[in-house]
Amino acid sequence: MNVRAAKVGVWFYMLFTLASFATTVILYITTTGMGTIAIAFLPLWMAYTVFSLIKSIADLIGAQQRVANFTRMMDRWEDAFESRGKALLLLFFMTMAVGAVKMAVPVILAQF
Repeated sequence: MNVRAAKVGVWFYMLFTLASFATTVILYITTTGMGTIAIAFLPLWMAYTVFSLIKSIADLIGAQQRVANFTRMMDRWEDAFESRGKALLLLFFMTMAVGAVKMAVPVILAQF
């Protein structure tokens, strides 16, 4: 029942990861006068986002374990809140929160 919502959540997770990677690359190339922390940790963040993207794409092509995890999570939330709408709203806010953090990390790292 929650498979479609789970797939949308997984896709948005992957899109936020891709946007974070693009932001990191752009900041790494265009920012001048970066400090040591930015020079060291922006490439590490890029490596993490590439790894996460490859893992997400492989999961969508193959076993779809992440979709199953999202579906189970949605089912638990639906049972806890006794409402599918509240579970979907929580999935939306959790996805947006994770996306916001993924987008904020390269911007914060570029400041140091």
